[in-house]
Amino acid sequence: MYISLNQFVYSQINDRVILGYFPSWSESWTSANQNSKLREIPNFVNYVFLSFAKPNLSYTAGSYDISQTGIQVPYDGCTLKESVMALKNKGINVILSIGGETYWEDSDAYNIDYQQIKDLVDDIGFVGIDWDFEPNGSFANIGSPENVQHFIDFFNNSRALMPKNEGYILACAPSGVGALGGSTNDDPTSPFAFVNRNALTGEDDTYLYNSTVQTNGINLFGFSATGHMIPVIASVGSKIDLIAFQGYNAGASTNRSIMYDAFAYYAEQYDISIAAGINFPNVTGVYEYTHQNVASLSNHIEEHGYRSDNNDGIMIWQILMEQPNRSAYSYLNVASAVLNGESEEASIQNANSYSLSPYDGGAGDNTCIVTNGGNTFCDVSEYDATNSYPIANTQVYYECKIWKNQWYANPNQIPGENSVWAFVSDCDEETGCTLSVTENTLHTLDLHPNPSSNFIEISNLDKIRSYKIYNSSGQYIVNGLIERNGKIDIRKLSKGAYFIQLENNTVKFIKE
Repeated sequence: MYISLNQFVYSQINDRVILGYFPSWSESWTSANQNSKLREIPNFVNYVFLSFAKPNLSYTAGSYDISQTGIQVPYDGCTLKESVMALKNKGINVILSIGGETYWEDSDAYNIDYQQIKDLVDDIGFVGIDWDFEPNGSFANIGSPENVQHFIDFFNNSRALMPKNEGYILACAPSGVGALGGSTNDDPTSPFAFVNRNALTGEDDTYLYNSTVQTNGINLFGFSATGHMIPVIASVGSKIDLIAFQGYNAGASTNRSIMYDAFAYYAEQYDISIAAGINFPNVTGVYEYTHQNVASLSNHIEEHGYRSDNNDGIMIWQILMEQPNRSAYSYLNVASAVLNGESEEASIQNANSYSLSPYDGGAGDNTCIVTNGGNTFCDVSEYDATNSYPIANTQVYYECKIWKNQWYANPNQIPGENSVWAFVSDCDEETGCTLSVTENTLHTLDLHPNPSSNFIEISNLDKIRSYKIYNSSGQYIVNGLIERNGKIDIRKLSKGAYFIQLENNTVKFIKE
C-alpha cells in the first residue's frame, strides 16, 4: 500500500500565512555541507511556493526523476525530497507551484495528467499544489469563459485526487483584481460589485481604464482580469484552501487593501485563507512596496473586522531578491511581526533583524533512489541525454557499459564522448550487447547433462541463484532464477551452442 506523506501534515492552514515564491532556477548547491538557498530559508516563513512545474509535466511514481517536470533545481529528485524534508523540520511547508508566465504558452500545456502531479507531490513531500494560471503569459484574457472553465477544471480534477481530509492543500495565485466586480465578471450581491466602484473609491470613472495613474482604486475595476475569480470561487470555492493573489500586477493604484477586502468577502463564505501578494524589488511605473506600506497592509489584515481570527497573511514574489538595507526576507519579517501582534513601528525598526537558517543535516531519506523512469540494465538506469546529472558518482547505463559522472553532467554530455563520465564496468543485458568470453572466464562448474534438450542442472552452486544465457556469438538471450533443485529450463532455446553466466563464472553448454 502506498502511504501519502501528506497524511502526516496539516489538514488546513493553521498559522498566519507568511509565504514566498522560491524560483527553482535560482537554487544553489553546496556539496560540502549539503546546504542550499532553499534549505536555509528562515523559519518566520511558513509556506513556500516552489516554482515552477509544467502543467503537462511527465513523472513516473517512485522514480524521483524530475527531469520532465519543469522544476529546475541543480540536483535530482532525491535531493529535492531531502530539501523539502529539511524545510518541514523547520515548520516550513512547501507547495508545488504549477504554471507561471512561460509554461502556459503552449496549447499542449492543458493536456494535464493529474495523477502524475499527485505522484510527484507524494514522492517529494509537497503539501499540495498552487495553480499559477497565467494563460499566454499574462492575465489579459484570464477572465474569458474558456479560461474561467480551465481554472474550475484545475480544482475539480486535482481535488478529486488530493482530498482535503488527507491533508492536501490546493492554492492559486490569481490576479489581485480577481475578486473585484468588473464589466465582464461581476457579482451584484458583493459589496465590491462593479456598480459600487465609485462609492468604494470616492472617485469618478475618469481613470477607470488608465492603470498607470495613482488613484484610490477606481482603475482596479477597469482591468480585463477584474472579477475573473468570481465565477471560479462560485463554482469551486469549497475546494480551495489558499488564495495568494498577485497584488503587484495591478497598476499604480495606491489602494491595495481593497483587493484583500474583496477576496476576504468570499474567503469568509468558503473557508479560504488569503495571502495578499507583494513584490520585491519594485517595478517602475506601478505601485511600490516598502517596509512601511507592507506593515500597514499587514496591520489591515490583522485587524480586519471579520477576518481578524483567521490565518490570512502576506505572499511575496520572489523570496531571494535583496538590495542594501532591505530584501524580500525583510519585507516578510515585517509582515510576520505585525501579523503576530507587534506594532508597525517596531516591526519596521527590526526589519533586518533576522538570520538565515543553514541546513545542519539529518533530514535525508537513504531509501530514495533515482531510477530516471526508463529502462534499467545491470540494476542501473539507462542514460537519458535530456537529463542533467548533478550528483557526482551517479551511475548510468549506456551502450553496453556502466558509467559514473565525476562532477555535474549537463544534458547531451554523452558517456564515452565527454570526460565527465568515467567507465565503471561492462554490462551486456541489453539486446545487441555481447558477452566477452575468454579462457579466464570459463570455469568447470558441474553442469549436466551437457548436451541437453530440456533442462541443465548445476549442483555445486553455493549461493548463486540468478543466471544469464548468451548465444555462441556472445549476444544476450535471456535471464532468470535457478530453481531450488539447481535446474534451469532450456526447452525454449533453439538448438546450438550457448554460454551460461553465473556471476563471474561462464560455462559453455549445448542445446540438442
